[in-house]
Amino acid sequence: MRRPSRFRPLSAASLLTPFLLLACIPDGDPDDDTTADAGIQEDGGTGTGTDGGGVELTQFARDMLEAHNAARAAAKPTPSPALEPLTWDPAVAEVAQKWADNCQYEHNDGRGNAGENIAAATPDYLNAKTVVKSWVGEVADYDYSKNACASGKQCGHYTQVVWRNTRRLGCATKRCTVNSPFGTPTWDFWVCNYAPPGNYVGQRPY
Repeated sequence: MRRPSRFRPLSAASLLTPFLLLACIPDGDPDDDTTADAGIQEDGGTGTGTDGGGVELTQFARDMLEAHNAARAAAKPTPSPALEPLTWDPAVAEVAQKWADNCQYEHNDGRGNAGENIAAATPDYLNAKTVVKSWVGEVADYDYSKNACASGKQCGHYTQVVWRNTRRLGCATKRCTVNSPFGTPTWDFWVCNYAPPGNYVGQRPY
């Protein structure tokens, strides 16, 4: 199958404030939900209480799901039909955690067929809900009618969050003491992976 061109407007990190960096990048074929090459299985959870195996989700996972699904429910213009809520996939989260543990502020080329949003911040500047809020805030710079970001702005984090075909979410964070993109040695690294991925050239999120 011919793979479509990929939408990579945010493959380089952008400095938003002295305390926060954001970057996102998609990967994969929208018609192919194969994620086995990254060890990701299609065993995502349902709702916000447990994962697919009935294991109680952590508060971190619940907060991430709640923030993402609130953004999907509030997407403007209003999607018809409504966007399905994301489910938590422990295997997707495991890939995100392994990458976060590397403490390298760059994208994971080995994450398989999944989109990715990342953020870096000085310690305790963000939490699970506010890191998603920082991505979703890009809605102000996204023109749905033109399917484009405002000039000089980025909006790919937002469009990945509200991408209709994305079904499963896995996120992680790590308090790092090496490779800081800031002046201080200690920093927080945030990673969210999305399966299947979004942000394809010529396609609106929904």
